[in-house]
Amino acid sequence: MNLLQLLTPAYLFEPYPGSTFSYGLPLYLFFAVVIILSFFVAKYLNSRPLRKLESRFLGAIPNRMRELSVLGLLFTFTRDQNVPYFGMRAGIVLIFLLALAYAIYTWRNYKKNFPLVMALSKNKKVEDKYIPKPKKRK
Repeated sequence: MNLLQLLTPAYLFEPYPGSTFSYGLPLYLFFAVVIILSFFVAKYLNSRPLRKLESRFLGAIPNRMRELSVLGLLFTFTRDQNVPYFGMRAGIVLIFLLALAYAIYTWRNYKKNFPLVMALSKNKKVEDKYIPKPKKRK
């Protein structure tokens, strides 16, 4: 396959891409592995020492992996069954582009804002819950 064909809109948005689809099984396996891997990623993220602070930035990664994999399986199935317009190559390429964009966004947001959240959590004054509190007026 010529990868430069992926840059031509006529190739990507062809409504009837044909019944021969040689990459069906590898894509099915890839998306199934990503779904299984998302459970291990969730377990890993919950075992990290700073998980409460990092959950704001990294907590949605396993869910996004599952969502994009299910969409990838759907687009691969429609491509495999030669469904008009749903089987376009653009859907499968879009899944990979969305995954890449989400990974870059998450990484950039984590690198930019996590030190600030870490500094704010260290400077946060912990109030003793056993100190008497003033009465509230009704």
